[in-house]
Amino acid sequence: MTTRGDIVSIRDLVVGAYRVAAMEHYTDSGEVGRPYGDPPLGFAFYSVEGYTSTILMRPDRENFAGGDVLGGEASEKVAAFETAAAFAGRWELVDQTIVHRLEAATYPNWVGTTQVRPFEVDEDGLTLYPPDMLMGGEIRHAMVRFARIR
Repeated sequence: MTTRGDIVSIRDLVVGAYRVAAMEHYTDSGEVGRPYGDPPLGFAFYSVEGYTSTILMRPDRENFAGGDVLGGEASEKVAAFETAAAFAGRWELVDQTIVHRLEAATYPNWVGTTQVRPFEVDEDGLTLYPPDMLMGGEIRHAMVRFARIR
């Protein structure tokens, strides 16, 4: 069982800025996917005030042909959505998990949801383990590794 003192010290260890180092998902048949590249590009921030923001993206994303930030062809918008993900909201530690209460997300189904992630943290980084979820038509489990920014 985790004591109050353990929660405070673990929380203090989680607080910080991170660069995404790896994001992989796995099927039961052993297929490994890296939807945001190898390595991916992105950041995660966990504030002492209890807010978090994360963005993951492929480093090789194509630019839109035009210069209109609210424009773009339908195919460009689809490609942009398929190659990046972001979310933000409140966070807290509950037992051995980080609980994200999402207020904003590129995947609209996550807005207003609670996303629970088992995790590992140390001085060098943070690893999150999302629950099994439907990705690309198949149930997959995943791992997201963040390296601490010093």
